[in-house]
Amino acid sequence: MDEELFRHLIFLEANNNSDIEEFIRLGYFIRCNDTVYRTEKLEEDIKEFVGLKKESLFAAIKELGSAREIIKVMELAGIQQFITFSVLADELVREGRIIKDKENICVLK
Repeated sequence: MDEELFRHLIFLEANNNSDIEEFIRLGYFIRCNDTVYRTEKLEEDIKEFVGLKKESLFAAIKELGSAREIIKVMELAGIQQFITFSVLADELVREGRIIKDKENICVLK
């Protein structure tokens, strides 16, 4: 899974039928009685993407000491979209590996 697919899947709107049908065909969702559900494949692919990318983000923050220079951190981590950075940073905060200071800057714990 690449970053664009990740972003698209986590923000997919249920009322976008053309996208939903394509992702059902790819095995990311199933439809049952007009309700769309996530599949195990989707959960596993997202988990794998987040696992790999969050390690890259953590390494970049560790190298620079913080994420104050967010564009530089994203470049080092190979992240293109701010929303991806945000999702991954939140995951690292949940794990207790980084914290957000009073200015909401990600720093090492």
